[in-house]
Amino acid sequence: MKKLLIANRGEISRRIFKAAKERGFIVAVIVTLEDSDSLICHEVDHIIEVSNFLNAIEIVEKAKKWGADFIHPGYGFLSENFEFAELVEKSKISFIGPTSQNIKMMGSKETAKKIAQKCSVPTLDALFSSDLKKIPADKWEQELKNRKIYSPFLVKASGGGGGRGMRIVEDVHELPQAIKRASEEAKASFNDSTVFVERYLKNPRHIEIQVFGDGLGGGVFFGERECSLQRRHQKVMEEAPSSQVNEELREKMGKASLALIKETQYKGAGTLEYLLDDEGRFYFLEMNTRLQVEHPVTENVYNIDLVHAQIDLAEGKWPDSFPDPKQFHLLKPQAVSLEARILAEDPRNQFLPTPGKITFYQEPKGEGIRIDTGVTEGSRINSNFDSLIAKLIVTAPNRALAVKKLRIALENFSIFGFTTNLSFLHSIAMHNDFLIGKESTHWIADNIKSLINYNISQNLKALFECKKFREQLSILIRGVEKSSQINNTFLNQGRNFTNVTTNLESKLNFDFFITKSSEKNKFYVAGNSIIKFLQENDEQNSLNSELNNTLSNLSFYNQEVKIPFYALKLTPQEIQVCLFGEYLILECPYYNESRSNKSSSGSGEIRAPMAGKVFEVLVSEGQEISAGQVLFIVESMKMQLEVKSAENGKVKEVFVKQGQILSGSDVMAMIHLNV
Repeated sequence: MKKLLIANRGEISRRIFKAAKERGFIVAVIVTLEDSDSLICHEVDHIIEVSNFLNAIEIVEKAKKWGADFIHPGYGFLSENFEFAELVEKSKISFIGPTSQNIKMMGSKETAKKIAQKCSVPTLDALFSSDLKKIPADKWEQELKNRKIYSPFLVKASGGGGGRGMRIVEDVHELPQAIKRASEEAKASFNDSTVFVERYLKNPRHIEIQVFGDGLGGGVFFGERECSLQRRHQKVMEEAPSSQVNEELREKMGKASLALIKETQYKGAGTLEYLLDDEGRFYFLEMNTRLQVEHPVTENVYNIDLVHAQIDLAEGKWPDSFPDPKQFHLLKPQAVSLEARILAEDPRNQFLPTPGKITFYQEPKGEGIRIDTGVTEGSRINSNFDSLIAKLIVTAPNRALAVKKLRIALENFSIFGFTTNLSFLHSIAMHNDFLIGKESTHWIADNIKSLINYNISQNLKALFECKKFREQLSILIRGVEKSSQINNTFLNQGRNFTNVTTNLESKLNFDFFITKSSEKNKFYVAGNSIIKFLQENDEQNSLNSELNNTLSNLSFYNQEVKIPFYALKLTPQEIQVCLFGEYLILECPYYNESRSNKSSSGSGEIRAPMAGKVFEVLVSEGQEISAGQVLFIVESMKMQLEVKSAENGKVKEVFVKQGQILSGSDVMAMIHLNV
């Protein structure tokens, strides 16, 4: 039996594992000490512990010792590291991916740009890393003008992807600091600190072409993916095909992509990324010499399996289900597929990472719904890795049905234990611009205020936040039948929760009741007066699709409304509720805990924004500081965040040092504030 080692983790490791087991392979996965409790570790045949996911030499040596026939690198980590691929090739293990030479040529964004120019593929001009080293910083401004590269500028990591190592810069004088930060982030994420500068297009579409090369100059392409919905250069949602790419443009982009495949004699799966402007002109950005995070939408639209195809090629044969690589094929999309990336982050708190333990996990089910994930209930989302929890992929015959399916699937995806971006994704899916395909790489930034608003009606939110509702729910969760059994001396202190006004509270004095479902953590709120209350005086008028249908149908037949929701006690004080794709944190009215020892605002404490690691300490005791000054750099989930001072003052004491692990809202420093 053949042996395959997965040199990755999370959802992509499970995706590869599934394909390998379908072929009857023996499968091992590499793990680190901090990731040894992950779901994949309980599924594979063997576990190979390594010091970290970037230690190429150690991974290859242990793969040889285990007797691996194949190594699949997944995406991220070492997947685009030509030195790793070269080590694997020299070890006589088959690398499931491009050749090391392919990766060296196209895995570097700088080199790929030059090859694209050679093939007459349109590109954006750039100031390359060699230029940044050769030209003094005080001459950059003039050199950028000479090359017709005008503000805003984009500092970009040459290796890797996922928005890591990227910075938008408006003022040319801010380039040195932006380059330093981007380089550090790229080094931490991809073990490659190389960055360059190019012109930043403000509102383009981001289109990518999926290719598969035979290694001899031939290849096929499987249409395009729309990846324009991004936040800080990180993709949020993807779809195939693009709603704005017609057959003529698809053919042009496909031929341009295959020209690069021919020039490089590319082998295996790869993705060519382009920017598309309003006039239909496209510019080559880079090539990802690996499997993409969003590959499932292409698989669903063209009825292919890219992982099986990769393994076929590694075994020396062209995939039977693929067209002849020696001829050009313009394949027709068979469906529409959308993907939403579910992340451990808080959209209403500047998208800060929210690592933690999953206390309840329930996926939506149904025809045309696919979930790729590396977690289950009880899994930990680790601050040492990226924030991806799962990928929700829906497929339907047309885009309108796919969007509807996505909305309903998001409303039925429940993850408790920490904050996720599920409600944010639901807001995007519910937006009219998304329905009509009006997208750009800047669309999320332009609409961020509305996207982080609550996407349930004010009346429905008020119902769940009222004291009467919280009392009933608290009792049901505790399993206590009568509220009189609750100790009335419980205190209500600590966190400030949103409370409905007295006037609105009085409107809620009608009969409603909560019942518990036989399904885990599922409840219903019911009552004959709910329809009238929810439909009257609703300023937002923003009931989601499923609730609107429920109200309309039951009102027509004069039936009792039963609103389903999920609820779980997070802490002695907090109840987390999932309601039609929206998440609420409710205060438990029977909460007994001494006052929080957190200092009030203005106390001079500088606290960590989340769990992670102190990447850099930029201040020392006794130092005078000003409002907005960066004091610390914290790294969490492969992202670097700046911790700034809110006021002018003097550093009284520093409590952390570089490399220190932060458990959460740790005090990093005390500041004596200037009065």
